Amino acid sequence: MAAVLLGLAASAKAHAQEAGDRWQASTEFSFVRTGGNAESSTFGIGTAVTRSWDRTEVKIEAGGIRTRSTRYRRVAVGTEADYRVEENAESNISAENYNARVRLDRRFSERTSVFVQSGWTRNTFSGIRHRLVNVLGVSTRWAASDTQRLRTAYGFTHTVQEDVVPDPDADGRFLGLRLSSEYWRKLTESAEWTSNLVMDGNGDDPSDVRADWTNSLSVAMNEHLGLKTSLRTTFDNQPALARVPLVSAAGEEAGNVLIRRQELDRVFTVALVVSF
Repeated sequence: MAAVLLGLAASAKAHAQEAGDRWQASTEFSFVRTGGNAESSTFGIGTAVTRSWDRTEVKIEAGGIRTRSTRYRRVAVGTEADYRVEENAESNISAENYNARVRLDRRFSERTSVFVQSGWTRNTFSGIRHRLVNVLGVSTRWAASDTQRLRTAYGFTHTVQEDVVPDPDADGRFLGLRLSSEYWRKLTESAEWTSNLVMDGNGDDPSDVRADWTNSLSVAMNEHLGLKTSLRTTFDNQPALARVPLVSAAGEEAGNVLIRRQELDRVFTVALVVSF
């Protein structure tokens, strides 16, 4: 995956030189590693490639986060005066989230554009094995200056979703509505802030509402390198199901039951940004 994303960034850079710098690309890298009594490693990568013409803009995004944790179980065998320590290690993936999106905008006036978009998400720890959302809508640009930009969008969606634990009462395909906003603000010569909000509704079930809100602060170190901190908060009013074991009052296994997962998820990242 990293090789593909880096290849996209390198290709965008090559095309930018041929097309008068109309291609723009940025790639984010984040990595955390702990060791000793407990081990874990978190790797994240994301890339965005855009191309602008006089009235048309294409944007391609992809990324993911993966965390693997290792737990040690130690047991002493023998007596208090004479024993040996046996250690067993168990390694599991404790967080995993992947996404990709492509969007095409066509501007018809100074403020109004029509767009089509397709986005894919995989987040098994939130119960989503695959989710594909296609959008057709209209966007309005309210501000476009050197210090701030604001754009809102409204559209119809078609969602295809497959859960880790199937919900017998839910349909995996449905039509809906989407409202979104994108805000960018230049704070200083080297710092900028972005805030993007997406809200989706299910046309078959008005109570099935989702929201995805990302706030980021970026600081440029030079022309091509920068640091970026982001907080992404996702909300699902009807989260996916989880199958948990059922235990009787006497401690005996009694099968399993289906419960709803938590409605709110948060991801905080600090990344190195490479721009072309």
